[in-house]
Amino acid sequence: MDTTQELLSEQLGKGGVQIVVASDNAVGSLDCYAVHFPIDTTVTDLNTGANVTGTDSNLHQSYSAGTTLFLSFTQIQISSGLALIYKNDTL
Repeated sequence: MDTTQELLSEQLGKGGVQIVVASDNAVGSLDCYAVHFPIDTTVTDLNTGANVTGTDSNLHQSYSAGTTLFLSFTQIQISSGLALIYKNDTL
């Protein structure tokens, strides 16, 4: 269980953040809790693993600038735009 300080630090972006740009290759082997799209972005792959119920392909769509998804995921690929991914266990 994260402490209140850890949770606040994560919300303020004090943990590890990885920048993902449009590519033909997916970025994998991740342990992330959120993804933010500062500009309009099209997601072609988002793998949530076993921690999220539902169908991952429902998340493969275009997102408007400013959208943030809070969910556990292990892999992402985008065909256009920019994604900031927030990693677990970085504080």
